[in-house]
Amino acid sequence: MPVERTVICPPRCRMGAITPEERAAVRGRSPVGGKYDSPVNRESAYEILSRRSVSADAPAARPSGGQDRPRAQERPPAQEQPPAQEQGSELCRQVGDLLWGTKRRQGMVETMAKQAARTVGSQIGRQILRGVLGGILGGSRRR
Repeated sequence: MPVERTVICPPRCRMGAITPEERAAVRGRSPVGGKYDSPVNRESAYEILSRRSVSADAPAARPSGGQDRPRAQERPPAQEQPPAQEQGSELCRQVGDLLWGTKRRQGMVETMAKQAARTVGSQIGRQILRGVLGGILGGSRRR
């Protein structure tokens, strides 16, 4: 079997890391190099929210009149457990959303109604098409 001559370009990459001088040259040519060269330590959302909660708890930690009240009494009524009636209405709302759907999702009833309408529509369409094509093409009748 003869061997054919081919022209192959040598690879233009390196298998190792680049030198610091090459890295500096690449960063110098980069249009965004100046923006990302210096590290920035911004506050995270967690740090901001935790600082707000600490500052909000600070006035509550100093009770007025020098009396020490337990923290359970300082809680606003909105953070208490909802009554059983509200829990039941929440369950009813979730079941209603599952059956009837929400603005963004279809409920089970709507899904089943669409599927039934689709099935009936395709069966009626098939019968009409058979009748029309049978009449046009003169389908054979069995006797």
